[in-house]
Amino acid sequence: MSGTRRAPRESQPRSSATVAYSSPWVLVSVGVVIMVVLLVIAVGAYRGPGPDFRPGPPGPPAVAVPIPERASSAGREASPPLSPAVPGLSPRRTDQPSRTPTAAPTSVPPPSAASPAAPTSSAPPPAPPAPPAPLQAKYRVMDTFPGGFIAEVLIRNTSGGDLGWVARVDYPGGRVVTAWLEGVPQGTFSGAGGTLTYRSGPALAAGSSVPLRFHIESARSRPASCSVSGRGCSGL
Repeated sequence: MSGTRRAPRESQPRSSATVAYSSPWVLVSVGVVIMVVLLVIAVGAYRGPGPDFRPGPPGPPAVAVPIPERASSAGREASPPLSPAVPGLSPRRTDQPSRTPTAAPTSVPPPSAASPAAPTSSAPPPAPPAPPAPLQAKYRVMDTFPGGFIAEVLIRNTSGGDLGWVARVDYPGGRVVTAWLEGVPQGTFSGAGGTLTYRSGPALAAGSSVPLRFHIESARSRPASCSVSGRGCSGL
């Protein structure tokens, strides 16, 4: 009815959710308080370096230690770990190259200290001078005449002792008439075939000389050969 007056409704109390929803600044204030509390806790938990803190030099970079593999049941050693692959590089060879056997050096024995050194000069030493002949003889023609001549061989002993001697004078085609020594005991001679061979009597004293003279016919005055005890006569 229009004339009827309605009784006023009793007011109902508002819930906390309604109050919070209707007042957003309350939520903002609570969030700010929580952030401040967390910041204070974080600042308190951080501790800076103390007064005794001294920074040390940087250490070597950490190297990964390879883990050795377990030995197999056959007793073989574990293979070495493979090197890590680097992009852009070829993988390294893991097997060891075979070694080529090299010849053992030949030991050369040192030269013996007792062995004499070889002479360096190649030229032979000069030969010593020949000793003088112990008997020297000189031939000459003393006289000539028709059909023959007289010749002489002077014999000299240059040694240090008394020597005997043998003279030989060859006249091919000639004839030996006679032969003799001047001033000393005579020796013996033969003249077969135009060759005079005379052997001394007593030995010729050292440093002395004796003339051997002979008569030759039907021959040239220059003999084919003349020697005393194997040594040739001079003067030919």
